Amino acid sequence: MSLLYDNAETRYLKLLAEQPHLIQQIPLKYLASYIGITPQALSRIRKRIS
Repeated sequence: MSLLYDNAETRYLKLLAEQPHLIQQIPLKYLASYIGITPQALSRIRKRIS
C-alpha cells in the first residue's frame, strides 16, 4: 500500500525509522529497488535529507 500512496521520500523515511539496520547492511541499489525508485533518486533523497 505504501508504494501506491506514499511518495519516495516518505517510503525511505519510514524504512529508516522502522529498520535502520537495513540501511547499513544492504547495498543502496537494493534498498532503492525495495522502495520502488532508482538508485539515483535515492541518492538525491539522501542528499536532501542530510
